[in-house]
Amino acid sequence: MRTSDSSQSVRSLRFLVRWLPFLGHSSEQGLTLIESLVAIVVISITLVAITPPIFFATATRIQNRRAEQGLALAQGEVERVRTIVERGQYFDTDLPAPVTGALSNTNPAPPTTALTGLRKASNVDLRDTTASPPLCTEASPSAQPSLTQYVRVDVDGDCTADFLVQTFRTAGTSIQSTDNAGNTTNLSVGFTMGVRVYSVLAEANLKAGKAETTQASLRMTSGQGGFRLRPVSVLYSTVVKNSNSQGLSSYRELCKAGKC
Repeated sequence: MRTSDSSQSVRSLRFLVRWLPFLGHSSEQGLTLIESLVAIVVISITLVAITPPIFFATATRIQNRRAEQGLALAQGEVERVRTIVERGQYFDTDLPAPVTGALSNTNPAPPTTALTGLRKASNVDLRDTTASPPLCTEASPSAQPSLTQYVRVDVDGDCTADFLVQTFRTAGTSIQSTDNAGNTTNLSVGFTMGVRVYSVLAEANLKAGKAETTQASLRMTSGQGGFRLRPVSVLYSTVVKNSNSQGLSSYRELCKAGKC
């Protein structure tokens, strides 16, 4: 009587003998034309399936990065104005252009023209002509923009604008002060300011008067989203001169008028 082990050995030997003539030939045989076409079709289908998600993910990541940079610029602009007010050595012309009434009621229109100059938002000195390679020589704006102007801002030091910034404020509360000529003037010590940061992609629409004021929403996209028409970031903040004896009353007046 045969054991199960011997039966298994016989079957294995028969299988080896049956396939032995074919061994050594498969590695030398190339793919047939049909097999090649099938492989190409499979690869094409795979690429078509995975390429759109890659594009969407990349574009969305770039969009989110732009939004983060825009928010940082808006926050930096608020802190810049707040520092000017806190130091005390300023005139109303050093502050953003005022609007009439509360910002929620006026909603200033988007700017349509660029203020001369390029503001840097990096550690690179844009006016350093001794650098190698040489950097641009365009100076920072020497004045505050009007309500219809925007400031061009470079964030990566390549001497080209990446964002366009519009600032404005309410008239707020003021105290009497003296200007350089000794004349009595009103000095704003409490107000609400707004900042809109547009992508440079929106410049053509800004100049054409087609841009909007509502912040662009972030969503999955294969392009630039709404950055060609809408601001990347919109920020409002209250600025009050705390060192002034009337600082608390100024803030209360702003809140009472619904402007804080």
